[in-house]
Amino acid sequence: MKRFTIAVALLASFGVLPASAQSTVSVVQYASNNPVADAAMPNPPSLGASVPSSVSLQSVEGAPNFGYFYFDGRPVIVDLRTRAIVKIGA
Repeated sequence: MKRFTIAVALLASFGVLPASAQSTVSVVQYASNNPVADAAMPNPPSLGASVPSSVSLQSVEGAPNFGYFYFDGRPVIVDLRTRAIVKIGA
């Protein structure tokens, strides 16, 4: 994972990665570094699914379009414009 993060950082510094990929990496890092209590959900989260309004989403500094919550000890990244899940786990 460390090699991947370094490679992504290098690619981003050279402008090879699109802005959305750069945002996703920093959002995942932020969520991993700032864990919160697990959310209660009737079903496990899945990619593309909408997050119920009963789940509180945490904001991410520097990434206003993304938020996150934790489920089963893993961060779940959410597009705040649609409340759709875009990544599960770090």
